[in-house]
This record gives sequence, structure tokens and C-alpha cells, in this order.
Amino acid sequence: MSLALVLCAYAMAAQPNSLLEQQRFAAPKTMTKLRTTAGTQPVLQRSRPLVASAPAANTGGASEMSSIINLSKNIVGSGVLALAGGVAAFSGVRMAIAPALMLLAFLCAVSGYAFSLIARTGQEVGANSYQDAWIKVFGERTAIIPGLTVLFKTYVGGLSYAIILGDSFKSIAMLANAPVWLCSSNTWIVLLSGLVLLPLSLMRDLSSLAIGSVLGTAGTLYTALFMWLRFFQGSYKAGGAFHEAIAESARPAFAVPGAAPLVNAKIFVLISMAATAFLAHYNAPKFYKELAEPADGSSKDAAFTRVCVSAFGIACLLCGSIMAGGFLTFGGASQGLILNSYATSDPLAFVARLGICASIIFSYPLNFVGIRDGTLNMLGLAAQAGKTSVHVTTTLVLLCLMNGLALFVKDLGLVVSIGGALLGSMLVYSFPALMFIQATRQRAKQLATTGQTLPPRRRYEMYANMGLAGLGFFLAVVGVIMSLKKAGLL
Repeated sequence: MSLALVLCAYAMAAQPNSLLEQQRFAAPKTMTKLRTTAGTQPVLQRSRPLVASAPAANTGGASEMSSIINLSKNIVGSGVLALAGGVAAFSGVRMAIAPALMLLAFLCAVSGYAFSLIARTGQEVGANSYQDAWIKVFGERTAIIPGLTVLFKTYVGGLSYAIILGDSFKSIAMLANAPVWLCSSNTWIVLLSGLVLLPLSLMRDLSSLAIGSVLGTAGTLYTALFMWLRFFQGSYKAGGAFHEAIAESARPAFAVPGAAPLVNAKIFVLISMAATAFLAHYNAPKFYKELAEPADGSSKDAAFTRVCVSAFGIACLLCGSIMAGGFLTFGGASQGLILNSYATSDPLAFVARLGICASIIFSYPLNFVGIRDGTLNMLGLAAQAGKTSVHVTTTLVLLCLMNGLALFVKDLGLVVSIGGALLGSMLVYSFPALMFIQATRQRAKQLATTGQTLPPRRRYEMYANMGLAGLGFFLAVVGVIMSLKKAGLL
């Protein structure tokens, strides 16, 4: 089946969802609050789709197919728009896309395993969420570790939103021949922050923002299709329709094969981005809990494994297609936000920018709720969140801190790679492995009281997860160093 048919089928089957990733995170108290006020569960809008299968108590649970579609949408976020730049970070040779795709597939498989690992651990200890599983395994004293990680990851997501909005509206303004002062990304960040994002973030009932989920799904699929169309048309090659419409420094640039190593240490920039690209792990226990028991009498674990393999496979296909489409079009000139590589006069790119901007504007408040409520929880002020003075003050301060940084930080690729290395690697690789190791040790002690021992398979899996935990820490350190070097900051 062709890529276009696969993507179209995905769009037709998909429930509403957001393009951007950070909606997946919100503190547990936030989830309860929004469930009652907005009818949604923004632990990230994606964790439980706005038009989702009914809970198990009402319908027997979600089917495998609906779980596959919802999870695959939960996985793909804004980090996908930086992947082409991640390839360009380590090579400008066309053939570099081959190792990049193999690496992406490998990391997708590891991420899928870690996702199922969290669900299995949560099921074993009776947890309903990622953080709940951590608390039941390690205790309340260490709950701040995943809490802070999620809070900062959500902040990075909001920063990415602001960068994308500023760059996208700048391109739109330039196409419209707007006044010079409007052709600045900072101008749009300030205007949108004060006139649009602040009022939306102050809203207490977010149910009216569900349309952003539809726009996000449609925008991701449309972006993949338009990028490949432009590639096959050769629109940005020398002599192509839009080759002269972009700056000379932004035109496709491909290195001569053999002139430099195909792969070098800067590939860790792409590895860091991939951690964010496949980040859906905070919702693993809920996906497992809401999956219906198989009608054929097979085990639920086997059904969940099929869901994970299928969903992560679809996400890998979509992320790989956008990464390859962008890099094969622009090569070493691929920008951190790949849409910035396309001409402002390109009508298909214009539609993509509009769709992404609309999705972000509707999605931003859902992400912001996680930041605000997570901050209040950390400060011990959660009980006062209902007060207008606290609500308004924290919204103003946090929005200024987040969007204010976007006035100075413009490299989406840098934000995504550092966020993926430092935070994504922990959430995706190290934390799930550590939880499984600790839960296994606890299980071994329980069995020892009855004279039993762990099954060899469980013991060997625990040893393998010690390696996974180490891998996560290694990728975090090396990924941050290489990302900073690539940006010229080290």
C-alpha cells in the first residue's frame, strides 16, 4: 500500500487529536479537574482522545483497533517537524537518510517496549498512571523526580509552541507583504501572547478547544503528503518552481558521498530528538486499563502487545516519512523547523503553516494547564488554584517566563534535541526501566517468603533493563553535549 493510502486511511480512522506533543503531560490533580470541567482529559489531550472509546465500565473497554489509532496519534507530536534538521546535523549526504531511518526504527522499537513495560509495571502494582506507578514502586518521597521532569518537559513543549507560532506567522506576514514590523517573529510572539494565548490560558472550561485535536491530526497528515509532493515535483531543486524563492543559504545542499564520514558523533542530536518524537509513555497504564479483554479468549497482555507494535509502527511510518521527505528535499540545509525551509510563496506550505498555527493556538491552553497546575502542586498551592488571584497571577507569570524565552531562543531543533536528551530520555528509557527493576526486586522478596524464586525470564529481563536505564542516562548526557556543540554553545 502506498504511503498516501496509509496516511489517508489513518486520517479517516483517527479520533480527534492534537499535532503537538506536550499535551500528554499534566499533574494527576489537573487531570481530575479538567475531567469535570471540560469533559476532556488533557494528560494530554492525546492520552485519552476527546472522542474516545467509552470507559470499560460502560462498554467493556476500548477495542484493539481504536486503541491502536488513539495511541498512534498520542505518539506523534511537534518533535516530528525537527527530525529532518536532526539528520542534517550530522550529514548532508543523501544516503544519510538510510542510517537515520534505521536508527529511528530502532528507537521506536525501544520506546514501544518501554511503553509496554510501564503498563505491565503499573498493572502489577495497581497503578493508574505513570506517576502513581513510580510512587507505588519507590514511595512518596521520590515523587518529585518524575513530577519535575514532566513539568520541565511541558515547559519545553510550550516553548516549542511559541517558537513555531512566531516563525509561522512571520512567514505568513511576509507573504501578505505586511509592514516590516509585522514581519518579525518576536512581534507575533508578543501579540499572540497578549491577545490570544493569555485569554485562552485563563479559561477554566476547555471543552470548546476540542477542534484543535482535529486540526492537529489533519495537519500532520497533510504536512507529510505535501512534503513528498514537493520532493517528487522537484520544486526546490535548481530550476524548480520555488528554487529562486528561498534564500541562497536555504537552498538544497547535498554533500559529495565519501567526502566526509556518513555518520559521526553529531548523530546524537537526532537520537535526542527521537526520544521526544515517540513520547507517549505517561499514559501507558491508562491505555492498558481501558483496553477491552480479547473476545477470542486470548490474554490481555498479548492484545496490548499487538496494540503497542501496531501503534508505534504507524507512528514510525509517519515520523519517518516527514523526516525523509524534508531531508531528501533540502539535505544539509534542512532547518530545525522544517517548514521554515519552504518558500513563503509556496501555497501548500502556506496551508501547512496555517493548519499548524491553528492547532497550536487551540492546543496551547491544554499544555499550559499542565504547567500551571504542576507548578502549583510543587509549591504546595494546589488547594488555592480555584482562587481568581492565584489563577491569574500564576498564568501571567508562567506565560511570560515561557513565551519570553521564545523571544531569544529561535532554534526549534535545539529545543527539541535538548528537551529530548535531558527529559525525554529519562521519561522514555531510564524511568520505566528503573521502575521495572525495583518492582522485580520487590516481587522477588514476596516470592522468597513462600520459598519461591523469580522466573528466569523475569530475572533476565531485569538485567536487560539495567542496560536500558544506563542507556537513558548516557543518551541524556551525550545528547545535551552534542546538541549544544551543534548550536555552537560549547
